[in-house]
Amino acid sequence: MRTHRRLLASTLLATAGLLTAIPASAQHAAPADTVQLADLSEKEAMGGELEAEKASAIQTLILNDWLERELGSETEAGVLTTVRAAYAQNVFKPIWTEKGIRSLKRARSDLFSYGLVPSDVSKANLNKIAAKRLKGDSDEIRATADLQLTAAWIRMASAVSGGLSDNGEAAKSKTDAPSKSTVQKSLIKAARGDADDILSELEPEHPQYNRLKKQLKQYREIRSEGGWLAIPDGEAIELDDEDPRIPALRDRLEAEGYYTPETWAGDLLSAISMASKNDDGTSATEIVFDARLQSALKDFQRHHGLEDDGVVGRNTLAALNESVDSKIDRIADTMNRWRHYDDLGDQYIWANIPSFTAEGWRHNRREIAMKTIVGMPSRETPVFSDQVEYAVANPRWYAPVSIVRRDKLPKLAKDPSYAARKNFRVIERATGQSVSAASVDWTDPVAADNYQLVQGPGASNALGDLKIIFPNQYSVYLHGTPGVSLFDRAQRTFSSGCVRLERPEDMAKWIAAHDPEITSRDVSEALEGSNPERIEFKSETQIHITYMTVTVDEDGEPNFWRDVYHEEDGIEMVDKYAPLYQPAQDEELAQATSDQRKG
Repeated sequence: MRTHRRLLASTLLATAGLLTAIPASAQHAAPADTVQLADLSEKEAMGGELEAEKASAIQTLILNDWLERELGSETEAGVLTTVRAAYAQNVFKPIWTEKGIRSLKRARSDLFSYGLVPSDVSKANLNKIAAKRLKGDSDEIRATADLQLTAAWIRMASAVSGGLSDNGEAAKSKTDAPSKSTVQKSLIKAARGDADDILSELEPEHPQYNRLKKQLKQYREIRSEGGWLAIPDGEAIELDDEDPRIPALRDRLEAEGYYTPETWAGDLLSAISMASKNDDGTSATEIVFDARLQSALKDFQRHHGLEDDGVVGRNTLAALNESVDSKIDRIADTMNRWRHYDDLGDQYIWANIPSFTAEGWRHNRREIAMKTIVGMPSRETPVFSDQVEYAVANPRWYAPVSIVRRDKLPKLAKDPSYAARKNFRVIERATGQSVSAASVDWTDPVAADNYQLVQGPGASNALGDLKIIFPNQYSVYLHGTPGVSLFDRAQRTFSSGCVRLERPEDMAKWIAAHDPEITSRDVSEALEGSNPERIEFKSETQIHITYMTVTVDEDGEPNFWRDVYHEEDGIEMVDKYAPLYQPAQDEELAQATSDQRKG
């Protein structure tokens, strides 16, 4: 036990008093400035003598691994080390003040605005713990309560930031003096009364996260106003069709801001038109799918990953009937996904799978954007981050064995001349020699393993005119495609895992424009040739391939993309239908229909 205490004391000294100025690596940590620490002797760091009977109550709990039992499975060991250091700095006295406890309660309430459920983050009863901390009958009760408040704050900070990480390192000091660990500094400030402010500082700074947070508030306001009702099933609705569901459609689009009620002049015209009824008592315009409503529907379709054909079909109806609670959950889930991304980099490519887009960002500003094609559900594009290293103009395509087996063998078995038509060379792997496609038995499954298909540069090359490489374990990269017509589709899951770019040349030129050695002209000249040419980039360009089903445009408009890989728990539908429009004289029938649907 005595050896354990000496080891802990030296650990605390290393963390709390002897840290040299080294770069910060704490993920999502609060901004650090210079904080001087008093030099502590070993005895002072441990609160005096090392014997357990003379240790303070908090020191005893820490020596007996209270923090490890409470938080060890939830956070990194380095974080626990900095928590110990915070108490060592305070000579193992309680750190939570009354002001700090009040701010911790505010911070817990604020979790809702971050898209988090407070009870999911921390189940601690802060009122009871606070009472024990301030009015407990013994030192042990007060000490335990203080550590419980610290554990609650650590859990909140970890949830908001996406996971604290502070492996004994410190934020870089502005002087040559030692500086305090960022997590340690944040904990001390929180305990003194800034828990809610510190929590907000731990939020991600990604542009999408901030926009999503605003949308979270807006959709919660929509929910508080009643949300919307589901539109009943039926035949597809096209322009100028008459359908009793039209009033429900109009109300649905208005609830989410896609359809704006008419002005007073429009209301006057509507009143005039309604004065003229059909023989059955219906309005001439009430149930007509007119051009104005169709325009609103097309806007809705564009923001939901649908073909903007202006037709209320099966997929559009399903999107319309997604509940507001489901959309709130999706926004909160996407915010949480962004929490797990640290610094995206000064210059980066963001390729988001569900939105089928790739964007080039520099200094937090989007400078280029284009459509993409991603992997089929059976051959998903993976989610990961890496760094772009080079591009290849006029690339050859070395068809992977899996693609040869699944896609090429049936075509070659049916017609060996397919290889020549598509500019493939057949290489025997055992000898490295080219062989005639007609000499190979393509009906044999092992042919995919025994022969390499290499497609030369040209109009039919599967990679198009250029590929952008960031070496990774998935063999995934960005590239062009000869099948440019597929970019006209709304849902574009057609690749075998790589990301096809609508304008790969423009993306390569964007990278080159900020490169110290390569220029846009270099890219153009490489593409003018007919042979493969490698373009080495010297600038640091990160690439982040993500799976975010909700994004927000620069103008603040949200997009709810289809969950193409079914990664989320599932979209929830509205469970209450809007009543069908009925003529005035059929009010009893209308009520009966409504009651039937509710039941």
